[in-house]
Amino acid sequence: MGKMTLNAVVDIIMILAFIPTLISGVVLYGILPEGGRFSGFAVFMGFTRRAWENMHNWTGFVLAALIILYLILHWKFFRTVPACFRKGRKEGSRN
Repeated sequence: MGKMTLNAVVDIIMILAFIPTLISGVVLYGILPEGGRFSGFAVFMGFTRRAWENMHNWTGFVLAALIILYLILHWKFFRTVPACFRKGRKEGSRN
């Protein structure tokens, strides 16, 4: 698998992991807020608060692992970024 293909696959899986993390975060924050004696048994769309928490945590872990992989794959780029902001650098200059 080429580097370009690997980057595309990582990016797509990152988006697919981000979406349920975002949705479950909104549900946990806005629809099933924690509090009260039976808050862990509250249900939304057929899932208890605990199920939403598990989904949020696991997709968050997957997303975090993919972000680390993304940073490793793009490390060479990130090392060159500070040079773009140094004083005295002329536009169009490569050094």
